[in-house]
Amino acid sequence: MTAKKKKRDFSLVKKILPYFLVGTVTLLVAFLGSLDKQSNETSLSLDNFVANDYKVSVDQMSELYVVADLSDALGLASASDVASNYVITTTMYDSGQTSASKLEKPNLTNISASRGVIEYTVKEGETMESIASARGLTTDQIRWSNGLKTTDVAVDTVLYLPSTPGIVYTVKSGDTLESIVEKYGSTNEEIIALNDLEVSGVTEGARIVIKDGSLPETERPEYVAPVVRPTYTTTYTYTYSYLGSTSERQNMRSEGYLYIGGGQCVDYALYKRPDLKALYGWSLGNANTWAARATQSVVDRTPSAGAIFQTAAGYFGHVGYVESVNGDGSIEVTEMNYGYIPYRVVRSTIPASAVGNFFYIH
Repeated sequence: MTAKKKKRDFSLVKKILPYFLVGTVTLLVAFLGSLDKQSNETSLSLDNFVANDYKVSVDQMSELYVVADLSDALGLASASDVASNYVITTTMYDSGQTSASKLEKPNLTNISASRGVIEYTVKEGETMESIASARGLTTDQIRWSNGLKTTDVAVDTVLYLPSTPGIVYTVKSGDTLESIVEKYGSTNEEIIALNDLEVSGVTEGARIVIKDGSLPETERPEYVAPVVRPTYTTTYTYTYSYLGSTSERQNMRSEGYLYIGGGQCVDYALYKRPDLKALYGWSLGNANTWAARATQSVVDRTPSAGAIFQTAAGYFGHVGYVESVNGDGSIEVTEMNYGYIPYRVVRSTIPASAVGNFFYIH
């Protein structure tokens, strides 16, 4: 039984040995092939790339591929950094910038420096202005990156800062790299390199740095959407018995909305005739009592420009303002809450045949 056990153990060793030898040889090739480059411009050191104006040779790119592939296969702790080095050189190669077997780096971030999104905690005595100045950013870039309307920041506030001038953007559902670049700026290559997106790509909810990016005006936290009030442009004719039994309005059109008082006809009439408001205050009551209570004014059945027209018909009556008297005897009027729409001011013509249905307070 002992002999058989030894045979099985030897068989297992024979199976593992080829893989071990291949791995060892590969490591030796990569190591020995780089020994003579540690002190010259072809060294794989990223610091050497920086000192050499971000230029790498073709053989360095090949060596980086071998080392990155092997590091990933063996699960080494440095695998991600080595892979990032290789991705940068590949991007440089794809750009087509070559000269005498050299590849020049196209404005990519040095991976030995901070890149991507930085979480920064505000310290005592710091302001957004001082933080921006220290990091070469603008206060707008910091505000937009954190959804802040103002530059006020409290101690211990955690800010998301871009590692390079630009903005921090949170990826939304449906976003693609191309749509982000088109809307906010930068380039595909810069976003990938700054945020290590070579494998994962952009994913919903992820924060990424967009170099030199900017938010459209409508997405900025300080943006306030304009209030859109409804408008009426249609010309129409209404008849309401409480305005006078034959008081048809002609060529009626909206003048827009005027937000005064409770949006009633009496609010508008006193707005147009402040002298009546000063004289009577609110003692005129509802519109149906105005003609009877305006005892210090001339009240008759003859319209004139600037007069208040009044009817007692209906539960509360109605009042409006005479803009002008036309040659055919019709009158041009403006009024509020006609048709039971508070705050809306309409302009229309009351034909000569209906002018006599109203009292006029001059």
